Amino acid sequence: MAKVQIYYWKDIPYGVRARDENGRVTKQLPRAFEATVDAAAMAEGQTEAEQYQAGFVWGATEERPGSAEEAAQAVVDEIVAAYPPSRLAKLARREAG
Repeated sequence: MAKVQIYYWKDIPYGVRARDENGRVTKQLPRAFEATVDAAAMAEGQTEAEQYQAGFVWGATEERPGSAEEAAQAVVDEIVAAYPPSRLAKLARREAG
């Protein structure tokens, strides 16, 4: 079993980390997620470093089967599937939904 957390900027996923008895793995989401965070921060006027950084938080820890690598990749794949380009575009504009 691995323990997995998602790193968010407010409600937008940004990265994933997982750990098991062998260590920790960190995975970045595709570049589109970083671009969405940047666009949302600009839309909200939170472009100063302190404001921008304050938006980042780790989500709750969740146990997943497999190694840290397998669990982290599974979560990344789930996030990518759940956030198609149309959803990312809405988040970039900070629209509800």
